[in-house]
Amino acid sequence: MKLKTKAWLVSQGLLITTAVVIQLTFYREIKLGPLLGMAKRPYWEIITDRPPEIPEFIREKQLPPKLWDARLPLSLDEIRAANLAGHRRGHRREEGLRTAFYGAWLVNGLYFGVFHLLCWRISAQVRPRGIQPSSPKPNH
Repeated sequence: MKLKTKAWLVSQGLLITTAVVIQLTFYREIKLGPLLGMAKRPYWEIITDRPPEIPEFIREKQLPPKLWDARLPLSLDEIRAANLAGHRRGHRREEGLRTAFYGAWLVNGLYFGVFHLLCWRISAQVRPRGIQPSSPKPNH
């Protein structure tokens, strides 16, 4: 295996490990979903930004969204009055999880380009220029 391939695998492994640790940390910190009375949503539902299902008790009571939807831009007083502080935090953490996920893809893509560009540039500078192959030595 070439040195370039080994360097690529080690560095890419470190990047992926870091991304996985960040994702696990963000996901573990989510306690509640973005709606009143909602539990934490599954990871891929958050990443794909699938809209959450409105809980049954909210649909039955036909409450206005300001009382149960922590995704809305509410003032601190409105959040406290509706008891949505934990759900607001959950919504912000879900956004952070999505941002970190797509950021990891972006960083890996940029790293791919920069790594190969640097390898090409360094190998072009290291190659000896203008050296003629030596003539074969006569066997005695």
